[in-house]
Amino acid sequence: MTVSSSFSLPILRNGSIGSDVTLVQRLLNNAGYGSLVEDGIFGSRTDTAVKEFQKDRNLTVDGVVGSQTWKALLPPTLSRNSRGNDVESLQITLNEIGYGNLVVDGIFGSNTEKAVKQFQKDMSLAVDGIVGQNTWYVLLIDRIKD
Repeated sequence: MTVSSSFSLPILRNGSIGSDVTLVQRLLNNAGYGSLVEDGIFGSRTDTAVKEFQKDRNLTVDGVVGSQTWKALLPPTLSRNSRGNDVESLQITLNEIGYGNLVVDGIFGSNTEKAVKQFQKDMSLAVDGIVGQNTWYVLLIDRIKD
């Protein structure tokens, strides 16, 4: 997968289909919003789960997964010296897709940063070593498409 520098996250709504919807369903399930079938079909159950998620996050409750809903669904931005479970998840994901043989310690050090930068370069993302919305999206959607 190659992403242009003018990359933006997709806008999804009831009736949308595909791996982007599967990712939203997985993120909603992980956040505790229903036990959605991760089938890539944005139907009434996914719509209800999105609206509940939006309501609980004080977002516009419209059932549309746009920039604000993506921001709330995706893991937080990580960079050098970040620590915690999200860094562990990042390290596991990078290892699984072949970007380094990182120690999964939950500490975003130089090796993790190097792996992130290589991934960003290979995916034509901004190479800054920061795992923000676009990098998280490409990391996660790539695993769904495999």
